[in-house]
Amino acid sequence: MQTKFLNAIKGHSWRYFLAVGAIALSYYSASQFAISHLNLSSAIYPMWPAAGIAQAALLVFGRQLWPGIAIGGFLFSMSVPSANLATASISAAARTLQAWTGTYLLQRINFSAGLDRLKDVLGIVGLAALGSTLINSTIGSIVVCVTGLSSWSNLVRIWGTSWVGDAMGILLVAPLLLTWQQLPKVPTHRQKIAERAIWLLLLLAVGWLVFCSRTRAAYARYPLEYLPFPLVVWAAFRFGQRYTALSNFVLCGFAIWGIARGSGPFLKHASSIPQALLSLQAFIAVIAVTGLVLAATVAQRHQAEVSLRASEASLANAQRIAQLGNWDLDRNTQQLRWSQEIYRILGQEPGTFEPTLEAFLEYVHPEDRVLVKTSIEAALFEQQSYSIEYRLVLPDGSHRTVYEQAAVNSLYISSTVQDITDRKQAEAALRSSEERFSKAFHASPVGISICTLTDGCFLDANESFLRSLGWLRHELIGRTARDLGMWVNSEDERRLAQILQAQNSISNQEIKIRTKAGEVRDWLLSEELIDLGSTECVLIMTSDITERLRSEEFRRVALVAEAANRSKSIFLANMSHELRTPLIPIISYSQTLQDDARDLGAEELIDDLQAIYTAGKRLLTLIERILDLTNIEAGDIELRLETFTILNVVEQVVATIKPIAERKENILEIQCPKDIGSMHTDKTKLQQSLVNLLRNASKFTCSGTITFAVTRSLETPAEAASGGKRLGAYRGDGKAENTLSLLSASQEWIVFTIKDTGIGMSPEQLARIFDPFMQVDSSSTKKYGGTGLGLTITKEFCEMMGGDITAFSELDKGSTFRIRLPAILTDFSQSTENSDK
Repeated sequence: MQTKFLNAIKGHSWRYFLAVGAIALSYYSASQFAISHLNLSSAIYPMWPAAGIAQAALLVFGRQLWPGIAIGGFLFSMSVPSANLATASISAAARTLQAWTGTYLLQRINFSAGLDRLKDVLGIVGLAALGSTLINSTIGSIVVCVTGLSSWSNLVRIWGTSWVGDAMGILLVAPLLLTWQQLPKVPTHRQKIAERAIWLLLLLAVGWLVFCSRTRAAYARYPLEYLPFPLVVWAAFRFGQRYTALSNFVLCGFAIWGIARGSGPFLKHASSIPQALLSLQAFIAVIAVTGLVLAATVAQRHQAEVSLRASEASLANAQRIAQLGNWDLDRNTQQLRWSQEIYRILGQEPGTFEPTLEAFLEYVHPEDRVLVKTSIEAALFEQQSYSIEYRLVLPDGSHRTVYEQAAVNSLYISSTVQDITDRKQAEAALRSSEERFSKAFHASPVGISICTLTDGCFLDANESFLRSLGWLRHELIGRTARDLGMWVNSEDERRLAQILQAQNSISNQEIKIRTKAGEVRDWLLSEELIDLGSTECVLIMTSDITERLRSEEFRRVALVAEAANRSKSIFLANMSHELRTPLIPIISYSQTLQDDARDLGAEELIDDLQAIYTAGKRLLTLIERILDLTNIEAGDIELRLETFTILNVVEQVVATIKPIAERKENILEIQCPKDIGSMHTDKTKLQQSLVNLLRNASKFTCSGTITFAVTRSLETPAEAASGGKRLGAYRGDGKAENTLSLLSASQEWIVFTIKDTGIGMSPEQLARIFDPFMQVDSSSTKKYGGTGLGLTITKEFCEMMGGDITAFSELDKGSTFRIRLPAILTDFSQSTENSDK
């Protein structure tokens, strides 16, 4: 709870001061309450509740809120008529130091506010109630004597009164506040509700009868003060520390009330009120400490039982998974116990019958029954351990094989029974697999051989391997590849040995081999390390790829041509885009200049301007044809157009990116008006583009700020053209039309801006940021990772959706990416069909 509270007030100083003020007010109010209601005799207080409040406040909310105690203590001290500024300050400091020290000591022992452990109870009793209270009582009593408020002869009495009052306040109030800081779950069972109600009514009735009643029973010569103790024990055993602390507090309240109204067993047996209060404090301290210790002990025992049950469940799960059961036989009483897994191994439900040796032997295969019975008798009478395998016959008639291992001592025979049927089947399958491998080895069309790892001598080879080399079996076995003159390049032998040593295998390495006839052939070679008995060997698999390499040479020429064609397409697309961008303004300006020349009467310039306009239009037509060609070569990508709410998309993207940003301790600022409206485009590609940019911003920014802003603007085609911006419409074939002729009216644009304060980019890096596989630099690639395709894909998507993306960056200061998309991406193909109709 302390961590949650600190996170809540982080960056909000007013909450901190509000918490300090609340603690100060609580401390001051509790102190005033004690002065006005608990002062039963000459400044003797049975308990000082403010000390418990201070201790609980610092334990729950942290030691940094100590000013609340200091302020509350100072205000209370100043309210005393005989106080002055110096004594009030010293008294406040003593009270604060007491609570702070108690909290520090308890936190050193890893104190838990639930008081569910015995060390927590002993800690709050010994370190807080008895230990830290020495500070305030010592300083306070000395200040009283120094200032002349009391004589030095009363020092011990003043010190003791103060110490006991603070100790009782911590012992009674602090556990109550700590255990009830979070309200318990309301019990749903009527029996539990009734039990708590009965307990509470009995506690109130007994408390009143024993401590406050003035009937004849109150004056009977019976030790009635011990009558509430069973109720405290009841709470400790049944309800835990919450209700134990509550019972202690309620009983203390009744006892103090009884003395205040002149009744109760302590006043009856005492000669004075101070003596009665001392008896009361001793009684309540015993009751409180006993109840808290008992409740903690019960809680720890409950936790141990829960852990034991969890361990037993875990063991049962492990046995079920491993199909391993166990049984124990008492050698003296012949009593047999076994786990539930034994029942499952026998094919029965747990608890179907009583565990006995005779019942177990009934499930043993008749041919193995004598072996099992003899082994058990030898263990029983001769203390001989055994390990045997035998078969079981299950009720459904199926056979299972088990492995049993037993250990014997003077008292018990302990045995484990494991179902190894699957292992036996796997061993049989392995033997069958070895047989099949042997057949496949010799019949395989792939050349296979086996040689030793140390010296490379051939141990075996199949017919395909021998046939590809031209050697006979007796000529190959026992010789190495070097002896046979197989290596064309001696470097291949060393290279393959290095790869095999580093990776323990070789996959698809192309080498050249010389046959017995001296012909050089191309091989595709793979090797694997295997063990044959105790000898490390190498399994060699070869394929003759001489003919395939020749055909691949022709295919490689075709691939080179295809790559050249692809490069040509990319070049044409890029060049067409670069030429088309300045060409549109040129055509527009040339037409405008013609109109201006006519208005000015400069007829001699009109022909030249018309030539510029005609050449521009011709070049534009050529470029558009080139673009059409490159689109055909590139293939089609379909857009899925839909209408959606922009704010919804922003929330989904933020939900995806927020954990990534928080991992780098970044602040994610969202600037999106609630009335931003909707847009009609490809929602999935828009989300992916935004996620790509925000993920990059989070990745390259640490402990900084990432701003995600969304705006809507209205632009006419002329404004968009003057700024070199695209106006997009979807053609239905996966591309966005890049032309101004599609839109005659003004169009709304949605601008997504992602700005970060990360590492930024240099101008050289910024110029290549949208290139495929482009990274900022090699060092950041190692540090931040990534493929370098995110921005390239984002750029393609933006262009497909009729928009664009721009980047601005400054090294070490951050980057800004801006996506501009039309609010409504028109489906041009559908519009054309409607117009045709």
